[in-house]
Amino acid sequence: MTLQEPSWKKNNLKKKLLLFGAGFYGRNAWAKLHDKYELIGFVDNNLSLSGTYLCGIPVISYRELPDYYTDETDIILCTREYGAISHQLMQLGITSYYVMLEGLLYYTGPQETMMPVELNDYEYYRKKGPEKNILYIQNAACIRTHKIARIMKDAGYRVFLLYTLAPPNDANRQWADTYDQIWGFSSINGIVDFIGNSEFDLLHCSNEPDLLANIARVTAKPIVFDTHDMQSIRSHVSAEILALEYLANQYADGNLYTSSGAAEIAREKYGLADREVYVLENRILDPVDIGIPQRKLSEADQEIHCVYEGGIVGGNRNHHRYFENIWKEMTSRGIHIHFYSQSDPVYCRQLEEQSPYLHYEGNKGSEELVREMTRYDCGLAVFHVTGQNRMFLETGTANKVYEYLNAQLPVIVGDIQSYVDFVEQYQVGIRLDLAGDIAGQIKEACQIKIADDFLQKHGLTMRSSQNELECFYEKVKRNRSRGK
Repeated sequence: MTLQEPSWKKNNLKKKLLLFGAGFYGRNAWAKLHDKYELIGFVDNNLSLSGTYLCGIPVISYRELPDYYTDETDIILCTREYGAISHQLMQLGITSYYVMLEGLLYYTGPQETMMPVELNDYEYYRKKGPEKNILYIQNAACIRTHKIARIMKDAGYRVFLLYTLAPPNDANRQWADTYDQIWGFSSINGIVDFIGNSEFDLLHCSNEPDLLANIARVTAKPIVFDTHDMQSIRSHVSAEILALEYLANQYADGNLYTSSGAAEIAREKYGLADREVYVLENRILDPVDIGIPQRKLSEADQEIHCVYEGGIVGGNRNHHRYFENIWKEMTSRGIHIHFYSQSDPVYCRQLEEQSPYLHYEGNKGSEELVREMTRYDCGLAVFHVTGQNRMFLETGTANKVYEYLNAQLPVIVGDIQSYVDFVEQYQVGIRLDLAGDIAGQIKEACQIKIADDFLQKHGLTMRSSQNELECFYEKVKRNRSRGK
């Protein structure tokens, strides 16, 4: 069976591939496919990327595509704008190509359009004795999912991961060992067939996108839906996204939320009065043993060095992770900002060039990161707040806050009441007034001392919720078995 044959069955033919799109989806396609196929290049319409390398593979322009494309080469469009790209291919006489959306692969040819293709053919999972197990499902599993899986593994469960977009990446590779097995799929057909015919006690589906939770519903297995953040709270979304969000929240057997505020909104929006609902905040799993803290950078130059870790978005001024204006205000006052991010490294480097006080430190695993953050003076949780995203920010929690505290750093928060309430309740930071004396406020905050056992003392770890989480899971299974 060749790759070009429209089927969701497995193909065994190793061919050369070109990935059209050198952005987020292209990088994830590389992570998913590089050990199966010979990837010879990324194609991108951004001419500034031409001649560069991504994941060690050359990036070429659309104009150079004919020099790379042969009858032995397949092209996968790794972008949501695949319609416009397909017209470009047609102009070159290329009528057969693939589209990868959220890791799901489709084939289009002269006589067929968007036919699902499954690249894998796994054996159905069968239980090994009287085990209890959970299948975690997410397009690209995030840290929250990894932590929950680790908790349940330590509680005696066998835990598994099914993904579509990308496996645990280099920065999160330490979490891969959490799972007894990891499966990657490229079609809805393959997912439904595999889950429906395997012996899983419970499915734990994470949101954004909410697509996989709705796909999993077809398998008739009990489902817990974990809403990391409700998309309809965060921004204006399409009718399709609203429908998927409604179905995922409404038809799950149990619902997880990251804050009591988000849970209350969901109860009202989706009528969850009789549903099993549990709130599990985005906390650190266990405190990292930082040993002897590193020497502060400020001891050498007598300047203030803040740190930010997490996502960064450029170009979208409505996004809460758009930091250019906020960071400009801070760096113009002589405040150093060191940032670690899994976001687009090209943009991060461009951002760094805007000020000698901005320092892009790359991306590190959580344990290494916590230890390294001890060399800074404070942690930043100051987001770009707009009328559109305020409610979303107020109903979530940021894992970074707990990691800052683990590194014994006081926390600088912005104009988000839930964050302000937290730092004031535990006296671990300040609310930053960007219209005031920024340097003076931060300098004062840096005098706050965080005890090395702060998180354990106050029960602010995910591990502290292990018993309650297990009870929640088991109750969801019992209710489903009783037909509730």
